[in-house]
Amino acid sequence: MAILALVVVLFLSACSDDKIKPEVQSIDEVANRFIEETHYPGLSIAIYKNSETVFSHSYGYSDIHLKTPFSSDEVLALGSNVKTLVAASILLLEESNKLKLTDKVNQHLPFKLRQENGVTIKDMLCHVSDLPDVFGGESFENYSWQKAISQKEFIDKLNENNEQISPRTEYRYNNTAYFLLGLVIEHISNQPLGDYFRERLFSPLQIDQAYYLADSYYYPQLAKMYEIDGNDALDYEDPVDYRVVAGAGALGGNISSYSKLFSGILAGSILSEKSKAKMKIPCKLADGTFAINTKNQKTGLGVEITETDAGIIYSRGGAMNGHVSAVYHFEKAGLTLAIVGNAFMPLSGVLDTIVENNLYQQFN
Repeated sequence: MAILALVVVLFLSACSDDKIKPEVQSIDEVANRFIEETHYPGLSIAIYKNSETVFSHSYGYSDIHLKTPFSSDEVLALGSNVKTLVAASILLLEESNKLKLTDKVNQHLPFKLRQENGVTIKDMLCHVSDLPDVFGGESFENYSWQKAISQKEFIDKLNENNEQISPRTEYRYNNTAYFLLGLVIEHISNQPLGDYFRERLFSPLQIDQAYYLADSYYYPQLAKMYEIDGNDALDYEDPVDYRVVAGAGALGGNISSYSKLFSGILAGSILSEKSKAKMKIPCKLADGTFAINTKNQKTGLGVEITETDAGIIYSRGGAMNGHVSAVYHFEKAGLTLAIVGNAFMPLSGVLDTIVENNLYQQFN
């Protein structure tokens, strides 16, 4: 089971969980019912608005053996949520005239990408590059990316592929694209990706519990990791080294930092109004149609876009080494709803139930 989890660990995000019944009266009831029905170990839910946390509750256990209560202070791997940070960083570099979204990726890499074929920075941010995905893609079914020993190994593997690619013809989630974008940021800024995040994102937002897990400069103690097997939560085995996933999935933090970071990027002053608008504009394919993901959402730069009666919701999620997370930002209300948990199982269904029952509106 652990191997299967690793294959999908980077691109699991917002999947609905139909086990949660809609007849609920409170957020606590939603969370407790989810834990009861799924035997989930522990999770936290937070709501962030007007630069402060207005709701933060934790449920279940961080250690099921010792019966240690789960806490909002738990630091977890946030996986693919790092893609929002990568997108924001690319936009910051564009604001500094260091690149353009329309630039070909080979203009900004310290090596030549063989299968570039006109792929732009924006194509990669939108998941429409059609690049072969070293992280479990069909072209690399027999490659154990989880055991890679260097970033160069990925690049060499990618350049061995001879398949013809067709950018902007379809949406196809691509971790390799974001791995490469992380290298673009490092090459242009002349900084390790962790340093760039700390200087340009974490520090300006005054966040001290967010981490880039692919370096060792600031390395936190992470919450215990589990995977669900029927009615049992088992210790997570054989975790992937965070240096392997890098810009595709190496973010970590507690729930407060997670929600504050997401809100700060989408609604704060980190990015210019022009850059925030670019992030939120739905991506399009070459034929003019929208790039739509497997959950029927439009895609922006590092975010998913859902249109609801309550207005537009921008979302992101991640799964890494037994930790799972999801975050929704309500554009109109300026409110951010987040969830984190310590076992490999989709959690966005919990947030969906909260939204469907309007349980967040008391904080509007």
